[in-house]
Amino acid sequence: MSELPTITTEYFQILIVRELRKAGCEVGEVRIARRTELPEPERGFILELTASLAHGDWHKRALVACRRQENTVNAAIVEDLIARLAGARADVGILVATADFDAGAVVAAQQSGIPLLRVIDARKGYDGSGYGTPGHYPAWLPAHTVEVVGRATVLAAFEAH
Repeated sequence: MSELPTITTEYFQILIVRELRKAGCEVGEVRIARRTELPEPERGFILELTASLAHGDWHKRALVACRRQENTVNAAIVEDLIARLAGARADVGILVATADFDAGAVVAAQQSGIPLLRVIDARKGYDGSGYGTPGHYPAWLPAHTVEVVGRATVLAAFEAH
């Protein structure tokens, strides 16, 4: 099995825009709102993007927090995103991480309508999809994809706001 590419800030931005489009959103005006390194020992980064999202009659400004980190995402991280929405002039927030989300983060996100997405090896997602034989991958399969964490889908969470 080949090595997965390193998730850089540029790679993360391309990945999340691609995945939002696959979910049915029109994505425009993508801007970097914040880019910062996480302190040791985390060895990761936070990339916050603002973007206009549309789906049918629904049009919102979103703050997308992309986190490459090792430690589990907790409720405080969800609450921090919620607190940053007004400063980013965003209507909705999305939290995307390379790490797992703990139960407190899932509850906080569900209560506030924040969709949680976890970056995964696309081969894992493909193997679980039932579309093909596990271990045999089409040439078009990207290295990474995202999976929804919790009950809310991205579009359902947005349409509720």
